[in-house]
Amino acid sequence: MPLIPPSPSLEQLKNQAKDLLRAYRAADSRVRLRIQTHHPRPAAGASTGGRGRAFLLSDALLVVAREHGFPSWSKLQASVEAVARGVGTGAAAEDPAQSAKPPTSSRQWFIRELAAELAGLARRREVEQLARRFGRLPLRDILSVRAVMVGSGEYSPLVDALIEGLGHANPRVRFDCAHLMDHLADERCAEPLRRLLDDPVPRVRRVALHSLGCDACKLTPLPADDGLVALTIERALADPSINVRRHATSGLGGRCSDPRAVAALQTLLARETDPAIRRNARRALRRHQGGGQRALPADAGDCAC
Repeated sequence: MPLIPPSPSLEQLKNQAKDLLRAYRAADSRVRLRIQTHHPRPAAGASTGGRGRAFLLSDALLVVAREHGFPSWSKLQASVEAVARGVGTGAAAEDPAQSAKPPTSSRQWFIRELAAELAGLARRREVEQLARRFGRLPLRDILSVRAVMVGSGEYSPLVDALIEGLGHANPRVRFDCAHLMDHLADERCAEPLRRLLDDPVPRVRRVALHSLGCDACKLTPLPADDGLVALTIERALADPSINVRRHATSGLGGRCSDPRAVAALQTLLARETDPAIRRNARRALRRHQGGGQRALPADAGDCAC
C-alpha cells in the first residue's frame, strides 16, 4: 500500500531525490543498492563508466516515489497535493476504519518491506543474494530488520541461512555472513565461525574472530568457551596476516582475566616490531597490571559497531 510521510512536503521529497543523485555521483554504494532495489531498470539506472544512459534527476525522483510505494513520481506528487488540499488518498480516504489507524512512517514501511524481502531470501536459501543485500546495509537498518524478524518469527530461519553462507565458495559471501553474525549470531553459529578461523582469506578469518569474541552487539552472548582464548592466541602469534594478528591482539586485551591471554600479550610485546600490535599489547597489560581490567568484549578496541 502506498504510504506518504506525515505532513508531506513536495519540496522535501524533491530534496531527497537531489541528495540521492549527488550521492550516486559520489559513488556511494548504499545509494546504488537503493537504485538497484527500486528502479525498474536497475542496469540502466545504476550504470557506470559511461555505459548505458546517464542517471538523471528524473530517475532519482522515481526511486524516491517507489520507496514510498508509488509506481511513479507523478502518482506520489498527486497524492501529496491531494493531502495538502485535504482530500485524502486511496483506501485510507474511503475507509474510516483505515484512516483511524495511527500513521505509519515511510521508514517503518521501508524496514517492514526490507525484512520481508530478506526473510524470503532466507527461506528460499538464496544465500548469495541474501548476503549481498543484507551485508551491505547500514548498521541502523541491520538492527531495525533484526528487531522486525525477532517479532515475526523469521529470525531463526535467517540465522540458518547465514550459517549456510559461512561455507559458501565465494569468500565475499563468507565474509558478509560472518560479519552479519556480529549482530545476529546465536549459539548455533559458534562452531561454524570457529571453522572460519582457518579460512584461506585473511579478512574472513578476521571478521570470524571478531564475531566470535564480541558479545556487545548481539541479542544474547555466545556460550562461554575457554577454547576461544587459545584460538585467539594462535591467531595473534602465528597468523600470516598482520591485520588478523592486530585484531587478535586487541581481542586478547579484553580477556586478561585469563592468564594465558596475559602471557601471550607479554610474548607479543617482547618479540613484535609492528607498532599497532605493540601498542595494543602494552595498553592491555598496563590496564591489567594496574588493576583496571574492565569487563570489555573481546576485540573491543576494534569494534566498529
